[in-house]
Amino acid sequence: MNLTRPEVSAGDDASLLAKCDTAEMTGSFLHLHVALDATDLDLDKLEAHYTVMDRGLSGDDDGIDGPCGELNMIAVSNPCVLDDKLAPEGYIIVHAYGAGNEPYGLWEGLDRQSSEYKELKEERAQVLWKAIESIIPDVRERTITSMIGSPLTHERFLRRSNGTYGSSTEDYLKDGSTPIEKLVLCGDGVFPGIGVPAVALSGASAANAIVSPYEQWRCL
Repeated sequence: MNLTRPEVSAGDDASLLAKCDTAEMTGSFLHLHVALDATDLDLDKLEAHYTVMDRGLSGDDDGIDGPCGELNMIAVSNPCVLDDKLAPEGYIIVHAYGAGNEPYGLWEGLDRQSSEYKELKEERAQVLWKAIESIIPDVRERTITSMIGSPLTHERFLRRSNGTYGSSTEDYLKDGSTPIEKLVLCGDGVFPGIGVPAVALSGASAANAIVSPYEQWRCL
């Protein structure tokens, strides 16, 4: 996705754009969505969400990359525990993903229709299968259908440059204020950062910045 930069004068406007240009961004996503046959599976013993450390809290053997290393921290969501109507009776859906820890560079320039791309998806998703297997050991035998989403998927369908998850913690903008009149920012580059709850909160903060406390009180 190519973005057009606005013309700005020297000073605050340029400073704001410089912050955006130089902000460190997180890595991308790798997703695995599976539909499972839940026959004889004790759903009461399953949780709605798990965090699986593929290589432990220290990461690689040398301990350099830590918990946030490449495809180390894997989230596994099992939403049918919360709402069994999300899948037909006798089935469940599970979503495993590495959030912000899949390098975009491995995928850059690949043809999404090529065998190389499809093989890379299968190869990189093995850690996601492994994470689900730590919870449901026979997940592969139970799988009815599966879909793998790559950083290119993330980039294409969510319109994210380089498939990024958002700004890294150190480079969040402290708030959505800008030197441009009536322009307030919100989103994953603004405190408190990445994730739906955080982005929603930054949107609420932006709205509060636009509407005075008195006007908000009148709406109550």
